Amino acid sequence: MKKIVKNRGIQIGVVLVALVALILLCLFNRYDENVITKVRKVLWAKYYNIECINEECEFVAAYKGDKNGKTTIKIINSNGKIVGKYKETYSKKSNFRKAPIYVTKNYIILSLRKNNDTSNYGFIVTNTKGKKIYETKNSLYSISDKFFYEKKGDAYNLYNYEGTLLYENIKNIEFYNNKEIISFSLNDELIIIDKKSNVILNGYSIKEEIKNNKKTLYLIVEDKNKSYHYFDVKDNKILGDSFNSYILLSNNKLLVSRKENNGVKKEIIGVDGKIEKEISSISNLHDKLISKVDLDNYLIFEDSIISPDQKGLLVKDIKDNSFGTYDISTKKYEKLYNFKDYTDAVYEEPILTFNNLYEDENNAYFQVGCSLNYCNEKNIIVYNPYNNNVSYKVSNPEKEIKKYREYENGFKVITYIDNTYTLLNKTNEELLTSAYDIEVVDSKTILGKKDNGDLLLYSSKENKLINSEETLAIEDNSANYSFYKFFTDDYLYLYSNSGNLIKEIPIRYSKITVSDKYISYLTENKINLISLDTNKTVSYKLNQMELVEDIDGASIKPYKGAIIITDHENNIVKVANYYQKTIKKIKKSKVKSIGFDKKNNKIFLIVKQDKKYGLYIIK
Repeated sequence: MKKIVKNRGIQIGVVLVALVALILLCLFNRYDENVITKVRKVLWAKYYNIECINEECEFVAAYKGDKNGKTTIKIINSNGKIVGKYKETYSKKSNFRKAPIYVTKNYIILSLRKNNDTSNYGFIVTNTKGKKIYETKNSLYSISDKFFYEKKGDAYNLYNYEGTLLYENIKNIEFYNNKEIISFSLNDELIIIDKKSNVILNGYSIKEEIKNNKKTLYLIVEDKNKSYHYFDVKDNKILGDSFNSYILLSNNKLLVSRKENNGVKKEIIGVDGKIEKEISSISNLHDKLISKVDLDNYLIFEDSIISPDQKGLLVKDIKDNSFGTYDISTKKYEKLYNFKDYTDAVYEEPILTFNNLYEDENNAYFQVGCSLNYCNEKNIIVYNPYNNNVSYKVSNPEKEIKKYREYENGFKVITYIDNTYTLLNKTNEELLTSAYDIEVVDSKTILGKKDNGDLLLYSSKENKLINSEETLAIEDNSANYSFYKFFTDDYLYLYSNSGNLIKEIPIRYSKITVSDKYISYLTENKINLISLDTNKTVSYKLNQMELVEDIDGASIKPYKGAIIITDHENNIVKVANYYQKTIKKIKKSKVKSIGFDKKNNKIFLIVKQDKKYGLYIIK
């Protein structure tokens, strides 16, 4: 009995150890899903050429046979599967060769090219077995597995994958929802079709595509009457009633306005198209708020009426002939500016001009101006009726606001009409004025956006500039995680969008290579990889013969944290990962080129062995 109990204990222990190991393996794999773990050989080095078909490199073409004779061309996806195949017979006298430029599961588009010439002299569409479907001298483009189109002058012809002409001489062709929705005009009629070529809508145009992490959430379509509609991309149909205007909120919901009787009704529409919140119409709001204002002394500026939740209004003090803010609860008035005592001119412009800078369900910012036609001094204010707060005001006629940006900690960047930039803190103290845009890197933007180009970086936590006008920064968006970089005489500085220093690299090592979420750079005997996800740097030691370059001397990008090294002296290709673990050694080889299929998160490694090429897939 004791032996049985003992054996059961051992069995239970083994099961528990295996279970823990399985859990750890799952966690490890989950943690390492974006770090390479395998290198698989797909093609032996028996091909006279292997190349990515396009920049996205979802497919490669492999050429086997004789460059000036019979050749078989295989098209391979990043799973290592042959998805297309055709044959050619070349000769030195051949005028043209067919190069694949688009590949789908139903057809392949080939370009006719002369030897060593990338110019297109015609196009052929074949099925995946090489049978010709369509041929033309006009440019052809792939849309999806179901469609391709031909550009003919300033018009287009639309075909299905069997080569059947669906629409001829169409204009303004555009694609949405990962090319599953196609919009175009035909004989001045607006048409929207789905991926099966069924007409979804007639007489509508697509105004905007709302996305989240590259996934389409919904579309906003516009009808002939200039009204807008929410369009559901799951069922390809309009949901709800039309609206006259809309504001896209930061959470991808819509704040829409609808005309209702003599007023305007506002609603919040969720990403599913359903009304989440109804806001009282302006006419009803006016009636509610007017009872709370002493109309004998004050006149309400109706453009400042937006929500039943607002705490303040902009009003005119009739007796004092001025305008200012009015607290609805305390009935307290605070004067901003005086109106002119008298003017004999008649102006078409309103007394106060309102420009909506930002609005959502809990906040609103108006730029409110009064010209010298009505006020003693030209002025502009930025006003939030929800908290009855004037966040900024300017009285200098030469310093008119062009753009306004505000951060969650109260810092502001004002762009004036003379294209100068001013940084202010939460008390509106002027901290800096420059001819260059200023970005507060450690605070979230709640209103506005920075300009593209050279930047001054400011830390609100440390209350200081990170760089200077002599060392201007740029935002690098070439990776999945954007970051800032700038140079001094001695160093390259890399900063995250949250204002943290990622790395200070000596200037002699400052040639960086960027890919999906990694930065790499070489020091004297190391390849260094920075993860933009964690800001952590690891280093892989190189010997004197090892280079992180292909046979043409181009730096190899650190896709998925891969370290791909060629020992040119001993002809060895080494593949290691971000954790500095060597995954594969390929002997008698050099790196011809690297391709990264972002869609499927796989790496094509094309190697050269003597005069032939082979293919590996890294994942």
